[in-house]
Amino acid sequence: MPSETEYANTDFDLKSATPFDTLQRELDESCCVLHYTHGGDGHWHSIVESSHEDESDNRNAELDIAAILEAVNRLSPVAKAELHACYLREFNIGFHCWDTWAYIHTLPNAIVRAIADANCSIAVTLYPMRNPDGTPKE
Repeated sequence: MPSETEYANTDFDLKSATPFDTLQRELDESCCVLHYTHGGDGHWHSIVESSHEDESDNRNAELDIAAILEAVNRLSPVAKAELHACYLREFNIGFHCWDTWAYIHTLPNAIVRAIADANCSIAVTLYPMRNPDGTPKE
């Protein structure tokens, strides 16, 4: 039976040449910091998601991005300076790709504008849900 392509989540990916401990601590108060580490490349990396308090099927990129931007807007001056120092500030929208011929997931212009106003970028990740032989991934 065919499965429909669906929105998975949005990661807020951050990278910096310097640590951003205050930023991560403050984001973790209202978001979910999945990962914050000093990478092998000598830079600091983080992956943040919205808190996902609403686990319903009504979640979408607009709601998740808005929740993260709301947290960003509440940051202290120190945390905002650390965010500004990040050379990557990217909202990475993920989708589980199944059997849907075409799939549309729109972002309203207000959320695109808010992302741009926050000096962030947008990326898209497509997660294949089938193995090369066509069998579903587990």
